[in-house]
Amino acid sequence: MGYLLFSPPSCYVGGMTELITTTDALKATQDNQLIEACYTMTLNEKRLLLFGISKINPSTFPDVNKPFKFEMTAQDWKEQFGGDNPWLMLKRSGEKLMGRTLTLHSKTTESNAPDKTMLNWFEEAKFHNKQGRVVITFTRAVQVRLAGMLEQFTTIDLLAVSQLTSTHAVRLYELLSQFKSTGYRVISVDDFRFAMDVVNTNKGTKELKRAVLNPAIKQLNEKSDLFCTVQDIKDGRTITGFKFVFRTQEQKKLF
Repeated sequence: MGYLLFSPPSCYVGGMTELITTTDALKATQDNQLIEACYTMTLNEKRLLLFGISKINPSTFPDVNKPFKFEMTAQDWKEQFGGDNPWLMLKRSGEKLMGRTLTLHSKTTESNAPDKTMLNWFEEAKFHNKQGRVVITFTRAVQVRLAGMLEQFTTIDLLAVSQLTSTHAVRLYELLSQFKSTGYRVISVDDFRFAMDVVNTNKGTKELKRAVLNPAIKQLNEKSDLFCTVQDIKDGRTITGFKFVFRTQEQKKLF
């Protein structure tokens, strides 16, 4: 049987299907600006980031002026993700994340507001090779948003995305989770490209759907607790946006 991300408190096994409960599972709370931000990240980097975010409890968050650190060990990685060399995967993910940035686009009409803001995720990462662990410190700008200090934020059950193997699927899950109370979301093609970090590509809308959108939806429907359908929004013959309709479903793990 494969490994589960953030092992659930209880599981039911019947035949070839394992039904996963998410009660009391670790949760990652992010400001909606971060969810809608543009950033490039591999799947393993995203896993490490979400692991760190899950360590922040917005209701009991310490002084945001003090650096927030989290630790992940090779044993943690092996238990959550598996792999033949968990320390190597953890170490490489931490090293790459130190060089990653995210871009926030301003939606305010104030004349002195910046058009965009670029942030670094992490301020510092300390690697303990002999102990097989890494200690990472978030930057304050990201830390404030992760703590839910701004007006809007979204909480995600990490177990619900544990089996997703595509960064695009994880990003789509985050985007839809902002609208779980309504069960639908409308997003323009341009905003979707931005969120999926496929702005600077030659992919037309049809290719975007084939290579990014459709595989992400397929993974959500097969491996997460969301079931989603999508409709094109058109201006004449031109696709200008997408309407997602989704609902929760019982999550299954096939092995």
